[in-house]
Amino acid sequence: MKKQIIIIAGLVSVIMTPPALAVTKCVALNSNTTCTYKNPGDNVAGWTSTCTTNGVNTPISGIGICSSTTGESYGETATELDISSTADNNTYCWCKMTSPAVSRWVSPNSYTPADVCAMQCASTCASAVRNSAAFRSALFSSLSD
Repeated sequence: MKKQIIIIAGLVSVIMTPPALAVTKCVALNSNTTCTYKNPGDNVAGWTSTCTTNGVNTPISGIGICSSTTGESYGETATELDISSTADNNTYCWCKMTSPAVSRWVSPNSYTPADVCAMQCASTCASAVRNSAAFRSALFSSLSD
């Protein structure tokens, strides 16, 4: 009889336990964060950095691409970008953090001509993460998984 009661109690507790519907990731990235600069080099899309908040180091990585979507102000954000089929129109560099969370696209600068943008966009992203609190704030302000 005791075995049956224990089995029934176990089944009831499993049935009554609510399922996990969401996962929260705690990442120490905020306005007090400082970041290192790792120059990824020319003609690459990916960049990395290590950011420190209250003594906690967090490696971050992202991508930089050139778009025809105007990024006129430093730190401007966008959820979507346009890429022109005419390569010479893709003169605006945009950066996105991809790990440990995903950010919106953030504009660090624009280049003319387009080949210079393509060559140096990822380096510009990494530099902006290190050198600009306003850029970091825009990058870290709307994160998703």
